[in-house]
Amino acid sequence: MPELPEVETIVNQLRSKIKSKMIISLEDFDSSMVDTRIKDILPVKIENVFRRGKSIIIELNNGHYLLTHLRMTGYFQHFNKNYSKEPFLVAKFGLNDGSVLAHYSIRKFGSIKLVSSNELEVVLSKLGVEPLSKQFTLEHFNELLLKKQKSVIKSFLMDQSLIAGIGNIYAIEVLYLSGIDPQRKIISFSSPEIKKLYNQIKKVLQLAVEKKGSTVDNYVHVEGSGGYQNLLTVYGKKVCPKGHEVKKINLGGRGTYYCPECQR
Repeated sequence: MPELPEVETIVNQLRSKIKSKMIISLEDFDSSMVDTRIKDILPVKIENVFRRGKSIIIELNNGHYLLTHLRMTGYFQHFNKNYSKEPFLVAKFGLNDGSVLAHYSIRKFGSIKLVSSNELEVVLSKLGVEPLSKQFTLEHFNELLLKKQKSVIKSFLMDQSLIAGIGNIYAIEVLYLSGIDPQRKIISFSSPEIKKLYNQIKKVLQLAVEKKGSTVDNYVHVEGSGGYQNLLTVYGKKVCPKGHEVKKINLGGRGTYYCPECQR
């Protein structure tokens, strides 16, 4: 599933391509994934595109929003002209400048829903702090950890109600770079370990945004592939950067890579 860096990349690209344009038509090829009520409000202007957690939100000028979850294999493409239907297409938005915003989903786990401001607020209220925001301070991070001292750290990092946007790949990478075993409980952490973990969360996510995310399986952004996969240390690896054997375990239902030598 695309995580914060991937979704942030897509949002930035969509904002530059479709903001202030009008949606004048919608062809839906799978009504189980695309809210057909969108057709009833057309034409409508796109006021903004932003991210919250792993969700893409398109703000419309009529007080409504398009709430999009890419899930594991969803992606957008923007075509200026000469568009033709491709495999896995689930929705095609026609814009007033003649361009097309197309949404694809290989495994069809995602969705595009039309929601009101109140409905959006309910959804977003369930999400935790954004890790690249000013609100995510070391003090706030400590407060979150104190509430979950008996939790396993990797599960904590992936809990969207605590910190929004971190998924399996970046939790694994952050923990390796922090030298922390993903199976450890929070109560065992020292203050220096907490500070290092906090700094690595921000550092890894920011660099991954700069590299336009990680193309590991099916992820592509609007303009191509990501680049952070070239910097991955243990995710999907046999050995870590120091040459030690990387182990893969199942933790919280997710495949988890770590180095027993580097992570304690």
